[in-house]
Amino acid sequence: MESNNNTVQQSEYKSHRSRRSSRSRHSRLKIWALTFALLVTVVILIISSAYNSSRIEKLSTRAGDTQEQLFLKEQEVKNLMTQLAHSKNELEKYIEGRLPGVIRLVPDQVLTVEKDIIKNIVFSVVTQNGAKLYEYKLVVENLSRENIVPKFRVLVFDKYGVQIGIDQVLKGEELAPGESRSYSSKVEFFLKNEPVYFQVSSEIPRGAERMQNYVK
Repeated sequence: MESNNNTVQQSEYKSHRSRRSSRSRHSRLKIWALTFALLVTVVILIISSAYNSSRIEKLSTRAGDTQEQLFLKEQEVKNLMTQLAHSKNELEKYIEGRLPGVIRLVPDQVLTVEKDIIKNIVFSVVTQNGAKLYEYKLVVENLSRENIVPKFRVLVFDKYGVQIGIDQVLKGEELAPGESRSYSSKVEFFLKNEPVYFQVSSEIPRGAERMQNYVK
């Protein structure tokens, strides 16, 4: 009987050891599996980090190149604007030198002339049937000691100094010394360019009356 008990105890001991060994192997496999998964994850993170760093560096390089190109384009535009402004000033000087007495035409402003009997002039832009009409109001003043009969002509020019329109008064109402009067009329255009300059003169060249009749 005692022998049977020993046999049972030995059997239970072996069974217990077998279960412990099985659990130990299972734990080691689990640890190895977790370790492998962790290593794979670390490798993936390293590769991903390296790829992202490379991509960021490339994007930064591209962004730097783009900013440099934008800067160069901005400088190019600034240089062109400077050259344009310079050319515009040179053109204005040329026109003023070729046409003494021209004044820049600015609508709805009192433009001082102060030449002979001409005191000032105001241009107004009126739209009629889709077309622009340039009306003006001109003030003349008799600064002499004698009565005078005012006469004048208004010439308008485009941005290149080409005359594109005219109006003139060949015989106004007589002015006493110190008297002033305003005249209102509109410019007759023979070219459709935009007016940029004007010139007012109290001297009427010979043949101007025939030219005015032709324009109208």
